[in-house]
Amino acid sequence: MQKDQQRLLILSSLGGILEFYDFIIFALFASYISNAFFPATNEIVSLLITFATFAIGYLVRPLGGIIFGHFGDKIGRKTTFTISILLMALATLGIGLTPTYSTIGIMAPLIVISLRVLQGISIGGEIPGAITYVTESLTQHKGLACGIIFCALLFGIVLGSLVYAAMSTVLTEEQMQSYGWRIPFILGGIFGLLSYLVRKELHESAQFLAIENSIEKFPIIAVFKQQGSSVIAGGFIVALCAAIVTGLFLFTPAYFTKVLHLPSNAYIWQRTAAIAFGACLSIFFGYMSDQYNLKKLATLLTCLTAILAYPIFAIYVYFTDLYYLAFIASSILLGLSAGIIPRLLSELFPTKIRYSGIAISYNLGFAIFGGLTPFVSLSLIYYTGWITTPALYLVIVSLLAIFSLLFLARKHQMFNC
Repeated sequence: MQKDQQRLLILSSLGGILEFYDFIIFALFASYISNAFFPATNEIVSLLITFATFAIGYLVRPLGGIIFGHFGDKIGRKTTFTISILLMALATLGIGLTPTYSTIGIMAPLIVISLRVLQGISIGGEIPGAITYVTESLTQHKGLACGIIFCALLFGIVLGSLVYAAMSTVLTEEQMQSYGWRIPFILGGIFGLLSYLVRKELHESAQFLAIENSIEKFPIIAVFKQQGSSVIAGGFIVALCAAIVTGLFLFTPAYFTKVLHLPSNAYIWQRTAAIAFGACLSIFFGYMSDQYNLKKLATLLTCLTAILAYPIFAIYVYFTDLYYLAFIASSILLGLSAGIIPRLLSELFPTKIRYSGIAISYNLGFAIFGGLTPFVSLSLIYYTGWITTPALYLVIVSLLAIFSLLFLARKHQMFNC
């Protein structure tokens, strides 16, 4: 890559790290947030309400995708890509500063829910913007570039996990509940504002400048008229990535403590290392997506997820001495999904409606399957009594993804290259 392309990737990645960090710390500190804003006599019920709030952040992402996609295809990638991180920073800072339920009563959860909605809207434009901007700004190595971007996004999870691990180690449980959980939100908000200033240095993508005089009046309508089936199929494939990220990494801290009744710092460092390894693998698999058949790589992902889902959760429950195998398997699934799915999405839509197309597909997949994964997984455990049932959810999503791949392979020739 040339120096200007490397600079573009670095500036895009820095913002992505902080934005994803800001979004996921809500899940990592869910047990503390549930006590602070959603108190209930039953711990599981309180946590369910918190995960429902977590899900709201995902469920409004399609709205964010529609808003940012529309303006991204109308006025340019750079402006919308920059505004998204500003909104995220302000919302995250707000959560960290909101008084608890015991202080201001019902206003506390209402404020947190509102700020979570704002987070969801902003990230609804962030990731589609990153995919669109980077793939349009490069003529070669698009898969590798997507892999690097998603490596950065995943390192946002690593950063959040490191903060969670460090604070859980240094602070007592009482200190964490009293004020400790606020620290990562306040820091994330501040650094997010700094990242906004950095991202303002980016330039508009070359492909958008080339079609600037022939843009669609209503890109969102054009997407459904011209590429409606691709949007839906792409959404089901993204759903698999969402289920892997959320089900195997964001859900597990609460799963370990509330379901398996392990200490609050159980597997923190091992889980963090697994996310970091998966992030690095996303670069490798992104490079592979430039070299090999996308359909075969995506099919490999769906099959591996269906095969490995139950063993991963079974190890956590029944074979705890082999926990490292579960984390390695989770890392491979994470890296494979983050490495190939962004490149796949970038090829589904023409330039005029690319931002909107990617935004709708990506956010529908994450809203429905990512946001509901913790809630559905915990509900399955609560109503069935089987603590390995989250694996079934991953298997079902894998089947939906493989059927979508078969459809796209018939419609898009690039899957057969």
